[in-house]
Amino acid sequence: MSGKNPKEEKNEDCDCFADSRTKKTCPPIRNVTHPLRYYEFTQEEMKALEECDKESFYQRCLPFSTLFATVTYAAIRAGYLQKHPHFGVFPKVMFTALVGYFCGRWSYIAQCDEKLRGKLSANSHLGKILRKYHLDRNPPPKTK
Repeated sequence: MSGKNPKEEKNEDCDCFADSRTKKTCPPIRNVTHPLRYYEFTQEEMKALEECDKESFYQRCLPFSTLFATVTYAAIRAGYLQKHPHFGVFPKVMFTALVGYFCGRWSYIAQCDEKLRGKLSANSHLGKILRKYHLDRNPPPKTK
């Protein structure tokens, strides 16, 4: 034995040791997995997703990053922002380019969602999930 009394050893075996002192047993373990965890995309779905990825990069990420970095560089040159004493303009310009990249990705989500809902065929599992999610979030207006 490890030198502890058996009651203490029993409590340590429980995953929720802190709660086991106040409760008689541990809560049940729930196996929650995402419904698409083991889903394999079809060629059609992969092509549509790659197209969305490419369009979001060229239509949003690249312009936003360029604009943000250019404005930041111009602000540093004009004296509105201070450059780093050791690294110069590089950190601020790179940070704003990265922010522009993420803003571009985020701004294209709705267009990509719409494109995937319309482009994927009726027998596509991913298309069905996207259409169901959209209908759940945006129910059609009720008519009298």
